[in-house]
Amino acid sequence: MAVVTGGSTGIGGACAAVLAASGATVYAVSRSTDPAVDVRVPETLAALADRVAQEHGRLDVLITSAGVLTENRPADRATAEDFAENYEVNVVGTVNACQAFWPLLEAARGAVVCVSSQAALVSLPAQAAYSASKGAVAALTRSLAIDWAAAGVRVNAVAPGFTATPMIEGLLANPRLTAALERRIPIGRVLDPAEIAYTAVFLASPAASAVTGVVLPVDGGWTAGEPALPW
Repeated sequence: MAVVTGGSTGIGGACAAVLAASGATVYAVSRSTDPAVDVRVPETLAALADRVAQEHGRLDVLITSAGVLTENRPADRATAEDFAENYEVNVVGTVNACQAFWPLLEAARGAVVCVSSQAALVSLPAQAAYSASKGAVAALTRSLAIDWAAAGVRVNAVAPGFTATPMIEGLLANPRLTAALERRIPIGRVLDPAEIAYTAVFLASPAASAVTGVVLPVDGGWTAGEPALPW
């Protein structure tokens, strides 16, 4: 049994699809498909956890994919509202989901996979608010892994690189940016959401039974370094 927040499209939707194809029963929730579920509001997630408990009696996997990316602005022009929105959805939303489902995860000795970003590891221009929030998700992942290890609950995160999702489709419509990304990403292309999902599902599976507290880049090599220098 698995729950995916932000599970209607993009990386969350791909995670839900891969989990279902692996034989899991999946609750894929997002505000676009279920406006009553808002990760910023603990009570709505608690109600969802109660529903999962009543209908299924257990939870083996939680993937926290709900997230936002506010308008890109240089750090000197990023607003308090930018920071607040990124933090409330990306960080507090992750905390709320993990806390709401903790009793079920503890009972099943389950696994959590958070969705961070390569921006948590290597800064990008004009994304101070988003990068700070995803850095907090990475730090939160390590804290949860330490706090919950004794209960047998593993917590890891994926740190996706540039991935073709609705969140950044406007950016990818810029041919100059796309060309620059293809040059900068060592494997030479933007990623597909399924590539992130397969890694997330691996981290949630028994195949990763000894892995916890890891923030795993799935970025085509972006954080490994510059792929082509003019020697």
